[in-house]
Amino acid sequence: MTVTYIERVGAYVPETVSVAELSGPLGLSSAQQRVFTRFLGLERIPVAADMELADMLWAAGENVLDGVDRDSVRYIIHAHTMQHVAVGRPRLLDEVRERLRLPAATAFSVSHLNCVAGLYALHLARCLLGAAPAGGKVLILTGDKSADHLARLIPGITIQGDAAAACLVGTDPRGDRVLGRALRVDGRFYQCMDSPPALLAEYLQIFVPFMSDTVSAAIASAGCAPADISLVFPQNSSKLAWKRISKNVGIPDGRAYLDNVSKTGHCCCSDPFINLMAARDAGRLKSGDLILLATTGMGAAFAATVIEIGEGKNL
Repeated sequence: MTVTYIERVGAYVPETVSVAELSGPLGLSSAQQRVFTRFLGLERIPVAADMELADMLWAAGENVLDGVDRDSVRYIIHAHTMQHVAVGRPRLLDEVRERLRLPAATAFSVSHLNCVAGLYALHLARCLLGAAPAGGKVLILTGDKSADHLARLIPGITIQGDAAAACLVGTDPRGDRVLGRALRVDGRFYQCMDSPPALLAEYLQIFVPFMSDTVSAAIASAGCAPADISLVFPQNSSKLAWKRISKNVGIPDGRAYLDNVSKTGHCCCSDPFINLMAARDAGRLKSGDLILLATTGMGAAFAATVIEIGEGKNL
């Protein structure tokens, strides 16, 4: 299998509003609001009130394509969580490809792993690069925009924000090397939030052990030890859950990057890439660090990817 590298990461995050401001449109009681803010750690959620999804994907894409030979981008993968995107905008990717000036790129989307779709796209990029011309690249675009405020709410779990991220994947060894990965799917929960109450309750119970097992498998796939992981970049859902997962796996306390939970809430499958970009911009990463991207999707899917940090983002 082709050795692949994340050459650049970028994102577009709209202006945020407070959970308190969203409580009315979401129909949250004061007790429910406290669960999201005090227990789960959410404070502000990005809302793209006056932007289309295509605008956000274009902004994130331009963030990583500046100075890149655009003819080298052979594929565009749009990973999204909300599955109505393709139905609502059948020419969405055609529009984004044209605006990004990527005439040689074949574009397609993936969605049915929900919030795991972004990390799964990294695996697809590796497969595609194996058959691409030398120097070819894959542009992964992640992004979702809620059709209305009610679509943001996953009761008792999180509030979803509007955002987009971009990840340029290639074979330049100066980039961040993808070392190992793991994916686990439990189809019993395929109905997601429409599952019977007893099954929903079971999902909440199995989340931590299933995610812990997936993280452990990814670390084993990379041939390293849990203590070697410098930072974990999870989805922005529950601070408490990720602290428990780290403990289960054996990753030392304090290595889960949770800074953005309060700042951006859960931005679907864009979270790991937004967090990676934020940590790099803040000087939290150095060449040689081993990091782990991890997320879960309703359905239920669990994914983790181990990456070795390279020279930097502006290759």
